[in-house]
Amino acid sequence: MVPLQPIFKKAYLSLVGFGAVYAAFLLALTNKTAQRHALYAHKVHTDYWKTLDRPESVGFAKHQVTPFYLNTTDGEELYAWHILPIGLYAQHEEAIASQEPWPPTSFKTSLAYELLKIDPEARVVINFHGNAGHVANGYRPQTYKSLTSASSKIHIFTIDYRGFGRSTGVPSEMGLITDGVALVNYVLSLGIPPERIVLLGQSLGTQVASAVALHFADPTASAALLPSAETDINFTDDSTLLSKDREPVAFSGVVLAASFPSLVKLLKVYRFAGLIPVLSPLRVYPYIQSVLLRFIHESWNTGDRLAALVSSAIKNEHHLNLQILHAANDFDVNWRMGQDNFESCVAAMKAAADVSVEATGEWGETIKKVARWHDKVKVEWQLLMSGGHNRIVADVPVALAVMRAFGL
Repeated sequence: MVPLQPIFKKAYLSLVGFGAVYAAFLLALTNKTAQRHALYAHKVHTDYWKTLDRPESVGFAKHQVTPFYLNTTDGEELYAWHILPIGLYAQHEEAIASQEPWPPTSFKTSLAYELLKIDPEARVVINFHGNAGHVANGYRPQTYKSLTSASSKIHIFTIDYRGFGRSTGVPSEMGLITDGVALVNYVLSLGIPPERIVLLGQSLGTQVASAVALHFADPTASAALLPSAETDINFTDDSTLLSKDREPVAFSGVVLAASFPSLVKLLKVYRFAGLIPVLSPLRVYPYIQSVLLRFIHESWNTGDRLAALVSSAIKNEHHLNLQILHAANDFDVNWRMGQDNFESCVAAMKAAADVSVEATGEWGETIKKVARWHDKVKVEWQLLMSGGHNRIVADVPVALAVMRAFGL
């Protein structure tokens, strides 16, 4: 055998080494614990610098943010924030700033609660953030500032899911849905009617927001799509966690930024940090790819949940304003993932009733598609030319989507 030239030998060994590392990486991700940490990245955060104790350190006014804890039906304790609208804060700045330092005994002992309660026109955005970090990481503070500066009526509630930040527990699909339901129930218990509430999610948060919206709109359909003991990492058979015995609830709107139809579909195209592919190198080996996908322990089938949400709204003639936004330069979750969710909704609408679909814009500017069923159900798709994966939710188009959902 003719000896390989040194440069080719090095290249060959490098490829072999890379292949071995890649194979080891994929093998590790079949482990439930490793998969959970890769999916949720809940241990990656900056709370070591005590950002959560001082919201002013990320640009908020003194006591504009009220941190508090709320409990879930399965006994977890979730760290939460309420953020006052800037205009309202300015009207009561002296009184708010002179409050005792955090933590209050509960949110209901704060001046922020009183200001929310006495305003019959107050709106609430319930925000569900993406994976990794906590409520004050990355673009999240900018998101809150963008929304609270859009109108003096818009308040924000947000949580760290179980296992994130200072919340107790371990994350899972069932767990995060339970957390989202707990937050919505808490806001409803404050006397805020659903027609003054918008659910907002980014990335992983779109999965939570979609599941929560379906739970309140159609508990029976929601239950049929909940994880099972075979698919959920930390499954519990406590049937009281998400009760089906409730009247349907329709919110003012649901806004999803950087969504994806399911974890399986996402992993086929996903790249870590927009650079490192997970399963796409195996496209030429479909059998191996399909075998690895069988080890995905949580499905997050948002496409199915959104289709069920739309079908339920048409069947029951309930209000639904669903807006799906994505950035063309999202290198983490390809924009076609968001478009898939929109198309699932349109297919569900066409299966249930006659619908109209309008399209505007072209590549290089914002592309919009709007599907309507009478004046009850509206599903809108927006492809933005910029915003990336994380910044999109802090940009003006999302704030405008929220304002449209509120009718402001």
